[in-house]
Amino acid sequence: MKDTGDMEGMDDMPGMERKKPLRQKPPKAGSQPAGGMHAPSPALPHAHDMSGHTTIPEASAPVARGSMAAPTPATQAMPGGAMHVSLPALAPSARWPATPPPVPHVRYVHDMPPVMDHDTYFHVLMDQLEGRYSAGNSLFRYSGQAWFGTDYNKLWLKSEGLVNGHGTMADGDHELLYDRAISTYFDVQTGLRLDLDSGPVRAWGAVGVQGLALYFFDVSATAYFNNQGVAGKLEGSYDLLITNRLILQPQAELNFYSHADAARDTSTGFSDIDAGLRLRYEFTRKVAPYIAFTYMGHYGDTRGHAAMGRQMPANGPEDLRFTFGIRTWY
Repeated sequence: MKDTGDMEGMDDMPGMERKKPLRQKPPKAGSQPAGGMHAPSPALPHAHDMSGHTTIPEASAPVARGSMAAPTPATQAMPGGAMHVSLPALAPSARWPATPPPVPHVRYVHDMPPVMDHDTYFHVLMDQLEGRYSAGNSLFRYSGQAWFGTDYNKLWLKSEGLVNGHGTMADGDHELLYDRAISTYFDVQTGLRLDLDSGPVRAWGAVGVQGLALYFFDVSATAYFNNQGVAGKLEGSYDLLITNRLILQPQAELNFYSHADAARDTSTGFSDIDAGLRLRYEFTRKVAPYIAFTYMGHYGDTRGHAAMGRQMPANGPEDLRFTFGIRTWY
């Protein structure tokens, strides 16, 4: 073509020299690329065999003589230049024995594992610490109990007494009992009772039950015996929650004897009763003052003796007293 010939003739013109493309020479062995940049090396292949062992390629770096090299695991050559690593077996030691220690066979009662119910506890309750006021004869009365032991076995101490306006103590009842849980809500108790006050001393053996009855009634029934006869005591109370802190508690105690004892103002059969209706307010759970109306009556042969001691008719309005006291526990 004409245009082509014109272009070819331009090579002979001054300043119009054709530049030929430069060919890159292959880099020499051991040389680095310009700029000090290292060319990325191909990743070392890791092969996995069917048994789950990892194979790595053979190391090409020699180990210097005299160096402290750690013992290496046994290796086995694999196709493609890889190696199969076999770790040595773990040597038995005190921490990792060759065989696990035998597990002792434990047999529980009724196939029920034990629970943490064998700790010892101490509890003191002063249920009544009160003054009973009336026009003729005011009284001071206390009634409390304490126990020490576990959920199943306890040593129980009970004590109650009455002091009249002349400083004479009566109705002194002190008991030392062994307590054993027989069910979730009831315990059986056995021990010794001692009538110790301003009157003659009487000693009794004691056996009974105490616990929480249906609908949360606190009840106890105890039988006493000595060489003169037998006796019995029934006690019960119930906490009626008006609010979480204001509680109304009716309470009653009844005593029975198989024989009369004029020196201690007891009669045959139903001998006496002590009852009250107490309204307490628990400022704290451990301290609760209360007001109440209480009644103490004697029946049978003791009516005249109790009346002569007060120089008043037996079981009259004077036996109903306004009461102020405090209930506390620890």
